[in-house]
Amino acid sequence: MGTLSEEILENIYKLLEGIVGEKAIKLLKRRIAEKGLTEVSQILFEAAQEIGELLGQRGAYATLREVGRSVARNLMNEHPKEEWEDIFHQGLNIMGFAKGVKREGNRACICSCIFYPKFLKERGLKPIHHPVCWIGLGFVEGFMKVFTGAKGVRFLKRDFDKEQCWFELVQIQ
Repeated sequence: MGTLSEEILENIYKLLEGIVGEKAIKLLKRRIAEKGLTEVSQILFEAAQEIGELLGQRGAYATLREVGRSVARNLMNEHPKEEWEDIFHQGLNIMGFAKGVKREGNRACICSCIFYPKFLKERGLKPIHHPVCWIGLGFVEGFMKVFTGAKGVRFLKRDFDKEQCWFELVQIQ
């Protein structure tokens, strides 16, 4: 699995800045710096937490979901259509978020996300109950919408034994 790097973190900050503005990102970075964090996964987790405090839980979920969709869109814009399926499966691995993404028909799962065992579980949080999770949901949604024409995706369940968070399509009625 790839490593969550400073470069990826800066790209996420840049996407966030386009959504919440430069002043909010400066405040966010200052708050993170005050905590003295050095590990990138911890910084991203805490940044998501801070966004929740700035925008409220639903605001953070929506904002970070859009970040995930933006990452998916950017990857699709940078690569030929023939590569999209591979990028979908391997993108979160390359970025260091998870081992990968698996697709089964109208469902997809994130496999072995780094955030659940390292941060959510130890805090007693359920999957998708922290803003950081919504980056992955948005990533899955961005690709699945293009692949299937669905309206979006929603969290279905977590298979704790296999370390998989499953998402299902939301179809237009």
